[in-house]
Amino acid sequence: FDDMTDDLVSERAVGILNRVKKLESIGYTFEGAEASVDIMILHATKGYCPPFTVLDYSTQVFDSKLDPAFRTLLVDSDTRDDTNGRFGATARATVQVRTMDYDHTDSDMIHTDRLEVSDGEGPVDALAGALKRALVPVHPIVNGIELIDYKVRILDPESATAAATRVMIEFRDNESEKTWTTVSVDRNVISASLNALVDGFEYALIDHAAECELGDDFFP
Repeated sequence: FDDMTDDLVSERAVGILNRVKKLESIGYTFEGAEASVDIMILHATKGYCPPFTVLDYSTQVFDSKLDPAFRTLLVDSDTRDDTNGRFGATARATVQVRTMDYDHTDSDMIHTDRLEVSDGEGPVDALAGALKRALVPVHPIVNGIELIDYKVRILDPESATAAATRVMIEFRDNESEKTWTTVSVDRNVISASLNALVDGFEYALIDHAAECELGDDFFP
């Protein structure tokens, strides 16, 4: 039995290693992004159930003044939009999230679908806000999670606007002051950003979702 267990562990380790190699071949780098590695290992572990999943999302960007980028230096502060203190481009994101929680009344797991909308300075800022709003009712610890760094690197500049992008996001838990970083690669920078956001918030919830022992089919 022990030999069988060792074989299964070895097989899973080889599978994870092969996946890391494949991801690195398309531009991922896990150096300094150990949180994404931990999430990948968890998802390969039998019985692990993520505390939430994103069902769908959308982003919109609004801009009423298609002036040059240096307009912020030219526009007087008195001309700003009185409704939100901004001028120029703003963004809005909509995120539908399925969260799970432990029902102590009947010792069962329950899930809730929640649709949230958030405005932001850009689409990634808006996505982060909408995702936090969707998670906080079930996982209030997310309120204390802060994004402290956001990096984007173009991996194949010869592809111009169709280039693959690597996004790395650093998070901090303001209570424990712990920091962690996630990474994602996609030709859609918004998708890459959302994937890195999801990894980051899921990593923050790992210690608080220990009661979840459901299989991968919990989220249909």
